[in-house]
Amino acid sequence: MTDEIKKFLSQKPDLNQTLLEWESPSHPYKKRSKLFYQTVLAFTFLLVVIVFFLHEFLLIGVILSLVFVIYTIYSVPPIIVEHKITPLGINNAGRLFRWQELYAFWFEEKWEKTMLVVQTHLPLLSQIRAVIDQNSEGKIKQILGKYLLFIEKPSKSVVDRLSDWITSNIPLEAANK
Repeated sequence: MTDEIKKFLSQKPDLNQTLLEWESPSHPYKKRSKLFYQTVLAFTFLLVVIVFFLHEFLLIGVILSLVFVIYTIYSVPPIIVEHKITPLGINNAGRLFRWQELYAFWFEEKWEKTMLVVQTHLPLLSQIRAVIDQNSEGKIKQILGKYLLFIEKPSKSVVDRLSDWITSNIPLEAANK
C-alpha cells in the first residue's frame, strides 16, 4: 500500500512550484509631450463650452472628471509588479487567478512593449494584462499552452475598433519624426 501512495504522490505536481516568474511595469507607459496635454485641454474646453450653453452642468462635471482621470493615467509612471505562473494558475500582482477562471491568451504590441493578455470568465475583469519581455514570449506560450487556449489574433469588439479609429484619425500629439 505504501508503494501505491508514493507512486501517486510522485505523479502529482508540486502546487507550490513556480513555472515562470518575472517582474515588469504594471502597464505599458509612454511619456506624453506637452502638446498632448494641451490638445486634451483644448478639446475639454470646447466640450465644456458647448455643454454649458446646453445647461447640462452635471455633464460638465463628468467631462472634467474624465479629463482628470486621463491626466493621472498618462502622467503617473507604472509601478513594478511581480507575475508568476504556477500549477494553480497565474499570480498577477499578488492576485491568484486559477485556471478554471481563465479561458484563452494572446500577445499584443503597445508602444513598443509586448503584452500578455489572458481572457477570463470573470464578469468584472474580462482580461488580465502583463507586460513581458520579447524574448520570453515563446516560453510563456509553451507553458500557458498546456492550460489555456492560444489565440493568434483575437477578434476585435466594436469598442476596440472605435478606439483604434479614434486614435488613428484624431492624433493628440505630433507624430514622432
